[in-house]
Amino acid sequence: MTEPLLVATGLTKRFANGVLAVDDVSLTLHEGETLGVVGESGSGKSTTAKLILRLLRPDAGQVVFAGHDLARARGSELRALRARLQVVPQSPQTSLNPRMTVGDAIAFNLRAHGWRRRAIAARVAHLLDRVGVSPADAGRYPHEMSGGQVQRIALARALATDPELIVCDEAVSALDKSIQAQVLNLLAELQRETGVALLFISHDLSVVEHIADRVAVMYLGRLVEEGGADQIWTAPRHPYTRTLLSSIPSIT
Repeated sequence: MTEPLLVATGLTKRFANGVLAVDDVSLTLHEGETLGVVGESGSGKSTTAKLILRLLRPDAGQVVFAGHDLARARGSELRALRARLQVVPQSPQTSLNPRMTVGDAIAFNLRAHGWRRRAIAARVAHLLDRVGVSPADAGRYPHEMSGGQVQRIALARALATDPELIVCDEAVSALDKSIQAQVLNLLAELQRETGVALLFISHDLSVVEHIADRVAVMYLGRLVEEGGADQIWTAPRHPYTRTLLSSIPSIT
């Protein structure tokens, strides 16, 4: 088996108010794989994502991405790694700058990673078309578009630099069920095409069920269970996992 794309080891984060948000969490993710991280609000999922993205510094632990220790990366090395590690955040309406057109938001990510001006317009048009948004909408602002459209644009922005890993932090939780299904199907299709790995964070197991290869369950900052998606759904070992599954109407 090839080396994992992402290895997070012993991540720990305690905030100034004394809350231990993440407690010795270790995760691995391989190329082209989807790892679902699930748990209720306050379980430490999003804090774990921020530690992996280096948006927060851990009190302990290490994140190795594509063979690089993210905590040690600086300058051009860090910029190159950021291009390969992207994020689709939770809120579709606040994840984009309201003063920038949607096309400019995608172009900004490209410019930040060294794309030449001549190539940017064509790349933006291609990305919008690929996620199901008309390239003619590039001049519109986020508030002029629906939540589903804006989340597709956030996905286009994340895909702009051909990343190897996208962290989806509650990326569909603000959408209604029908739009959720459309975005999840799009994510799965794009993953088949590009081979991008997904770290998919959600409080909703019924969402993770449709996209994850493996599932990691978090409770009170700790990783309490991890396994293949089929194993988690058919033979959960931890009582908390069984409680989460029992709350889904379709699970018996």
